Amino acid sequence: MAALHVSIQAQILNLFIKLRDELDLTYLFISHDLGVVRHLSDRVVIMYLGRIVESASADTIFAHANHPYTLALLASAPKLEVRRTEFFAVKGEIPSPLHPPSGCHFHPRCPHAMPRCKVEKPELKEVGAKHFSACHLNDGTA
Repeated sequence: MAALHVSIQAQILNLFIKLRDELDLTYLFISHDLGVVRHLSDRVVIMYLGRIVESASADTIFAHANHPYTLALLASAPKLEVRRTEFFAVKGEIPSPLHPPSGCHFHPRCPHAMPRCKVEKPELKEVGAKHFSACHLNDGTA
């Protein structure tokens, strides 16, 4: 979709929404464009190196993200505010998907990483109503 002219992209997205509503369809839409995801999706699943790190309604993800990777993605997304010139990139180098880090795959880039993050894979746990996150910070223990 990113290669399409903005007006064509908007027409296609609106057609997706119209067909979804009229025919009661369900889509699996995969994208890195958070603006499109927010516009099109009812529910969002965030993945990092092949693992689900967060899952919730689109409204919840964009208003109350929980996982550090989701928070970093949202902070790095371009904003429409004209005066904003800062850009927040996720720190660190992207690990190889063929040889991902042990434990939590995001730990080498996470500002909240604890020793257990390096060795223990966090489980996807409910942190709110139909809101799931895979982060040791949700356990309340270090």
